[in-house]
Amino acid sequence: MGGKRPLSPREAKRMQARMRQVELDGVEEVVIRFADKETVIYNPTVVKAFIPGMMESDTFQVVGEGIDRPRGSETSVSKKETYSDTDVDLIMKQTGVSKEEAVEALEEENGDLAGAIVKLKTK
Repeated sequence: MGGKRPLSPREAKRMQARMRQVELDGVEEVVIRFADKETVIYNPTVVKAFIPGMMESDTFQVVGEGIDRPRGSETSVSKKETYSDTDVDLIMKQTGVSKEEAVEALEEENGDLAGAIVKLKTK
């Protein structure tokens, strides 16, 4: 059976020593877009690694809690606008808060659904 043989622990350590890893500071969010939704990871820890022999590409490791939302649902909303019942209901369901608290969180986060959920969950 052809194919590559697995790396020995010694070879794996050598490869890891050759990798350059840097933690990226100041990352506020990471968005992963799918055809019908997006996952937003707020305040993530992001490590960028360059692995020799990987076609000069970078590898990113992202760690943090992800919030799913419909694709394109983040919009800039002024405080005087009303928010959709769907967004408010989702916040209430995810966090267990009242409608008023959900709307207030949306206002404080300028209409950012995922930001409002994260804010309420971390209270």
